[in-house]
Amino acid sequence: MERFGVVADDGNNGRNGALVTTEEEEGSDGAGGSSEEDSVLVSKRSCKMQQSSEDYKQKRAKFHNEEEDPIINQLPDGIPVTILSKLPINEAARTTILSRKWRHLWKFFSGALEFDGSPVMKNIKKDINKALGRQLQMAMEIMFDAERKTYTNWINELFSSLKSPTLEGLRFWFHVATDYDVEKWLQYAIQKKVHKLELYFGHSFEYVLPLHLFKVENFDSLRVLRLKFVTLTSEMLEYLLCCCPSLETLSLNSSGVPNSMKISSSSGSSLKLKCLELVRCWELRNLEICAENLVSLKYCGPHLDTEFRSVPRLVEAEFGGSYVEFTRESFISQIKVLKLDITQNVPQVVYWLCQLPELKNLKHLELVTCMEDGITLSTCALLLKASPSLWRFTLKMLNINPIFRRASTFSKECEYSLKELELVGFCGATCEVELIMYMLENAVRLQKIIIDTRFPTKPKLKPIGEHSTSWDRESIQKRALELHKKIPSSVEVVCL
Repeated sequence: MERFGVVADDGNNGRNGALVTTEEEEGSDGAGGSSEEDSVLVSKRSCKMQQSSEDYKQKRAKFHNEEEDPIINQLPDGIPVTILSKLPINEAARTTILSRKWRHLWKFFSGALEFDGSPVMKNIKKDINKALGRQLQMAMEIMFDAERKTYTNWINELFSSLKSPTLEGLRFWFHVATDYDVEKWLQYAIQKKVHKLELYFGHSFEYVLPLHLFKVENFDSLRVLRLKFVTLTSEMLEYLLCCCPSLETLSLNSSGVPNSMKISSSSGSSLKLKCLELVRCWELRNLEICAENLVSLKYCGPHLDTEFRSVPRLVEAEFGGSYVEFTRESFISQIKVLKLDITQNVPQVVYWLCQLPELKNLKHLELVTCMEDGITLSTCALLLKASPSLWRFTLKMLNINPIFRRASTFSKECEYSLKELELVGFCGATCEVELIMYMLENAVRLQKIIIDTRFPTKPKLKPIGEHSTSWDRESIQKRALELHKKIPSSVEVVCL
């Protein structure tokens, strides 16, 4: 190294200097000095040379310790790999520049790998949808296919480089071309004993989760399985429930499923399943659940014949679509967190909510609606009346226009234990203002009101700056500030 050369030269210069000095001393004493004096001079010269050599070795050792063995290399074995496994894989790979010891540590990464498509793929996909002319679209599709192939090859090369026997999770969430690579990836997931597996290969890619791959090797490590536009056969479902004893979360979104689903263990042992999500599974007609550890249930879809045989721990529920029969289920009174999307069942919702039993344990209620004022307020009144222990109420309004909102009044009055009110997609409409005024009068324990003026989308809010052009957020925020002035100072108001 260059720095070593500099140190070595300095040492030589020191030694040469010592020799010159000695020779000068000899010359000053005269050439005819005694042999005893010559011996003393030689001894001194030898000591100086030895000391200079030792100083050089110490400097070199110090440099080696500072530059080649930094503090980060002194971490106990296993700690560096644990740190790397908490990072995204691309950031973990960058640590190769830290030191020689860290050069290959990233290959023992054991965290979660997420493949959502490269940035280039995402940009091309957006541009294809905006492209004018069939020829331009075809050219961009060719570019997309080429980039997808490159991305797929990169995934396969990455898998061949990793040496850890296990992985926390694998997520494939992008459009694929063939099922050849998909099956290799599933085999890899089983071999690595992943805890979390998420699969979405595009809405136009028909893929059936292959049972034969799962039967080859035991997959008892699986805890979370999320499928979107991936078909799940009745045999595959039975295998998951019986042969994956650690399975805690099963989420099916827009997936092909059997007409009848039975969520229970055929072996007689209790399921560990804690979370079940069934969203837009249009083929499903009958659902039977016997899951003593089930905590959370989400169903959004058509009308359904259900039988909940045993769900003693179920405390969180979310319902949407045309399914409104949940109001008659025996478990409804034990729910603590309830989310309702009533945007698709306007004619029936009020009728069914009138039959709603008392939700004595309900603490948090979230209502998603895009209905007219009268129905919205009536729905709110029915739900609030049935929830005597409610602490937090969130109202999310979709597709609303303050110009066409007409005045309406609550017909029911009672005292609520509500502590927090949140309005998502607030635009200053009459029903929203009236709801706040009504709650101020009847919720004597109300402590906080959150007014979210961001443009509401489904299923999540768009980031700030991506609002609809018809959504005049500046004027809406002014309405929120005007409303703020009418709210007592004892109530905290948060405007977003």
